[in-house]
Amino acid sequence: MKVVLLSTRQLSPAYFDTVRADLGGRPDVGLDVVAWVPPAGPVDGLVEGFTLIGPGEMPVETVPPAVPADSVSTPAADAEAVPADVSEAAKAPAPEAATDTEAAAESVADTEAASEPKPAPASAKPRPTGSKHVVKAAHWRYRQLRRAGGKVLPKSIKKAAPIRKLTANRRGNELSKNYWTRVQGRPDVMKVVEQADLVIALDAGSIWAGWQLGQRRTDTPVVLGLPAARRELDRLVGAGNG
Repeated sequence: MKVVLLSTRQLSPAYFDTVRADLGGRPDVGLDVVAWVPPAGPVDGLVEGFTLIGPGEMPVETVPPAVPADSVSTPAADAEAVPADVSEAAKAPAPEAATDTEAAAESVADTEAASEPKPAPASAKPRPTGSKHVVKAAHWRYRQLRRAGGKVLPKSIKKAAPIRKLTANRRGNELSKNYWTRVQGRPDVMKVVEQADLVIALDAGSIWAGWQLGQRRTDTPVVLGLPAARRELDRLVGAGNG
């Protein structure tokens, strides 16, 4: 039985195991996905097909390169790389010499810093007074209003629940329309849907596409969510269609 999943959200590879479990764990159910965004990880072997119709690229499973055996060093080889006749005292300078060198460097740095002339402090610009102050304030207010471009709503109104809900709905409607436009404009996607026994819209962004497909293909059931899909799948199996 072929099941097509419509989604506008990012799906994780483990999610498809959840889908199979919610659909009854039937081994004969094959999943095909029509998604707007790429999955969170490689899905090879988890679904029969994953068609990306939105922005982004499909993730590819990367295999770390093999490390050549010659490049792997052993403690014995590292020990042989150091000559035996080199003592620890010859590798590092004596503590007295290091102290004298650091003191000489600090003395030279202090002398150079003392010889450099200090920049003269910048004179503070006098603040406008009288009529000039009024003109400056008027210009500043004009620039602020012009920069706002009419968007002078207080933050309390912008963050109000009704305003946020309207903004979210508008964005959701745009995503739903764009998703459906891509679905009907891709012959390969429409062919996958035509071969499906059941179409499931997984989220709000794919509801509009699911409704349109249900109106065009009355012989293919289209449902919203996994619980409704489980009931419809049981009905199809009971009717001898699965």
